[in-house]
Amino acid sequence: MSVAETSIIAYHEHRDTGKIGKQAQHILNVMDPMESYSRRELARVCNLELSSVCGRVNELLSLDLVREDPPRKCSITGKMIKPVFKVILF
Repeated sequence: MSVAETSIIAYHEHRDTGKIGKQAQHILNVMDPMESYSRRELARVCNLELSSVCGRVNELLSLDLVREDPPRKCSITGKMIKPVFKVILF
């Protein structure tokens, strides 16, 4: 089984059991799979506190539903960050 297939299975299991909370699901729903986001950019787009976004992104990283892109500058702070992008599930 490929990584993509196991990620899809894990996503559905976590969603069905309620392990992915509403905030994490909201973040995934807002993310454009063709874009990468800093945590602060996600906080702004999702209208959530930065601390909430950081925790949810860590959960999504551990579930392999988002991954980190190469470092770039945050469009809000101008600081170098490791942006995340949404893993495309088929």
